[in-house]
Amino acid sequence: MMKRILTGLVAVAVVAVLAGAGVLVAKFDEFKWYLSSPRVHYGDMERTTLPVYFFEEQWAAHPARKDGADLVPAGFTDNQATAKADVFFVHGTAYFGDKWIGEAHDADAKTIINGPLMAMDASAFNGCCRVFAPRYRMAQFSAIEQTTGDGRNALELAYTDIVRAFDSYIMESNGGRPFVLVGHDQGAILVQRLMDLRITPDTRISERLVAAYLIGGGIALNRFQGSFKRLHPCATSTDSFCVVAWETFVEGTDPRAHPNATEAWDTRAWTFLNEEARVCTNPLTWTMDATAPASANLGALPVGVDIGLGINRMMGAIPTANVGHYKALPELKQAYTGATCKDGFLMVPKPKDSVFTYGWRGTGNLHLSDITLFWANIRQNTIERVEAFVNDRPAYNPRAL
Repeated sequence: MMKRILTGLVAVAVVAVLAGAGVLVAKFDEFKWYLSSPRVHYGDMERTTLPVYFFEEQWAAHPARKDGADLVPAGFTDNQATAKADVFFVHGTAYFGDKWIGEAHDADAKTIINGPLMAMDASAFNGCCRVFAPRYRMAQFSAIEQTTGDGRNALELAYTDIVRAFDSYIMESNGGRPFVLVGHDQGAILVQRLMDLRITPDTRISERLVAAYLIGGGIALNRFQGSFKRLHPCATSTDSFCVVAWETFVEGTDPRAHPNATEAWDTRAWTFLNEEARVCTNPLTWTMDATAPASANLGALPVGVDIGLGINRMMGAIPTANVGHYKALPELKQAYTGATCKDGFLMVPKPKDSVFTYGWRGTGNLHLSDITLFWANIRQNTIERVEAFVNDRPAYNPRAL
């Protein structure tokens, strides 16, 4: 038995050394996914608490209280108090435990969500909108790469929380206002399903959808002939009732070799994108299949989260006494990177600062920096897109449902 254990440890060490040397990096990344997968079946250990979204503490960001989504760098203003629209923001995966589903209030996950995910991602939207970001029972991070029932069951449960949170937001807080949908990572996959099953079928709600930003979660172009036939990929910076999407990778790497670039929702079923053509919106031009120089980048936010094999380290912002919470954001890095849409993926030069490359070292996947690399451009665009939406509707009179 001991010999088998030692043999396994040697194998792990060899793979790690090879990965560190730049050899078999993609396979090492897949190996990390294997190590992280729960060793129990979905139904064996899943006893979780149902979030009740009437209570503000069930929201990672809510305009009625202070949170990480309120933060801005020097020179910017949190405009939520006067915003003409809302954003319903579904954060990415923050649960890396030994079950298929993490509690909405899992302590380790809350550290990541309350800190970097709200501060580095959700904060980009406080210029245009009031920010609503629900806590939810997340699928464990390896679930989105599982073809078995366990991973899919976890995503099913996560979605039930998101649709209940959205309904709670619409009934209790929206008041007939325009809204923007935003999802990153697992959040983007769940928002795809929310759009298909809950939003587009109901014109009372969908008529107020400014746009959906599905970031770090692929969406195939052919979905607009199926699940999203009432929508279209955004064609301009002020287009509305449309979808923006991108997945960020380093130039010269192969995005399709990475397991995190495959899961999607299509016509009432989870699916894999495989070789399907994808939507790629360049966040420096807000058009598809475009190239833009670094000079078009209004500012990258140097805040990151290092996630790997059970190690979570936040850096870049200034923490308070409470681990994972932040009281300030650092100065933006202007003209930091250009970007090119190529074969459905957003390709950028390798960032010079490690804060933008945490999480997927060596694979070229800049998934955790999908938003921060273009933070100021996203902020400016959502402000302009909301303004255009409201101005194009002079008789627009928000009404409660």
